[in-house]
Amino acid sequence: MYRVRQARASDTDALLALAKTGNFINLPPFRDAIDELLRVSDRSFSRVASDSPPPPDHDRTHDNYMLVLEGEDQRCWGTSAIRGGMIARDHPNLSYQLVRLVRESTLLSKTIHGPKDPADEDDRMIVSGRMEHVYCVLFQDTASPTELGGNVMRHELRGRGLGKLLSFARFHYLKAHPEWFSDRLLAEMMAPIDRYNDGTPFWRHVIRKFINMTYEDADRLSTHKDKREFMYALLPKLVNLSLLDDVVLNSMGQVNAGTRPAAEMLRDLGFADTHRVDPFDGGPHLETRLSQIKALRCETREFVDTQRETETTDLLVSAETERFGFAAVRVRAALAGSGGIELPPEAARALGVHAGDRVMVSPMQFVPDRRPTPEIPTINMPEEIRRRESGLRGKRLAALSIGDLASIVQDRLDEIIESLKDEKDKTA
Repeated sequence: MYRVRQARASDTDALLALAKTGNFINLPPFRDAIDELLRVSDRSFSRVASDSPPPPDHDRTHDNYMLVLEGEDQRCWGTSAIRGGMIARDHPNLSYQLVRLVRESTLLSKTIHGPKDPADEDDRMIVSGRMEHVYCVLFQDTASPTELGGNVMRHELRGRGLGKLLSFARFHYLKAHPEWFSDRLLAEMMAPIDRYNDGTPFWRHVIRKFINMTYEDADRLSTHKDKREFMYALLPKLVNLSLLDDVVLNSMGQVNAGTRPAAEMLRDLGFADTHRVDPFDGGPHLETRLSQIKALRCETREFVDTQRETETTDLLVSAETERFGFAAVRVRAALAGSGGIELPPEAARALGVHAGDRVMVSPMQFVPDRRPTPEIPTINMPEEIRRRESGLRGKRLAALSIGDLASIVQDRLDEIIESLKDEKDKTA
């Protein structure tokens, strides 16, 4: 039986071997780096296991919780992680917010030259004065959302349902200890990377013009808090993507083939596109609220050490014990009576539970709770000018200063930023 459990210091060799099977930004193929990840993970799990609430001055950006997928041979086949909070205070998390900017000519929008003969459509000419441009605007996120990431699994195990076990187990831990995390959950999806042509079209046509290094080197440096300064100093604040080759705009928000199943699983849980993308590869950022996840119905039940029920269900079951810490398995088990669950002996052993212990349970098969993709934020310049009570009202767009234009764009972006803040951040 496969199980997911919290990582241990003894997992270094297994994780190092796993890291060398691909190019994973959150699992570097260096022993010292993995040792440090495991030290931070052990410290993070230990804090939560103490049963003490997080102190008022707790900084969750220092927390990282690593899980591993383990087979009966105790071999590590995969890993996933929860990052307590994105870097925020001195080093905001950076992304690009895609924004549609609308300009319109009143004269041209009303000028329509029709055919001389209504039956003759060949002579028809319509002049449209409405133009839409897509901009990417550098977004500095200081709200410190909790990030889900680090999903790595060996290719030979794909397609067997173990990816769901590895991914969904994290939500059991989040649901069990919500006070240690942000209610806002973020998942950064990897874009299709061309290893032979330096990253992605967005990197080559845009960011490479501002940062003089390869995609791989820049991506590696960006993971080090003390080496991220170049991003804040060099990344462009605003880029009009509509002026570039269509291949750039068409590539924005795309997910690579290996990451696509993980993205679809998250969308089934209610994660939605934000129209924000990675500042290097242009991969999409997906978000939801922990308190709004309804598809994965988690409940706490008591382990009943009997085998009376015959009807079983495909379940995700997790527990926290002194022996294993946090662990989870996917198993067919029977829900017994009111608030009980009957587990097969091998599942109970994998979790380290005994009769009377409490476990968290959720069905593996559920109705997806997919949220509609929101519209890309739009700034209609004529409307913005008309609704303002300042001296801008009545002015033509061409008569506005660069500062006035920047102010309009910034006001709209401030509205977006405000909508992202946690309630606790609003009242802080």
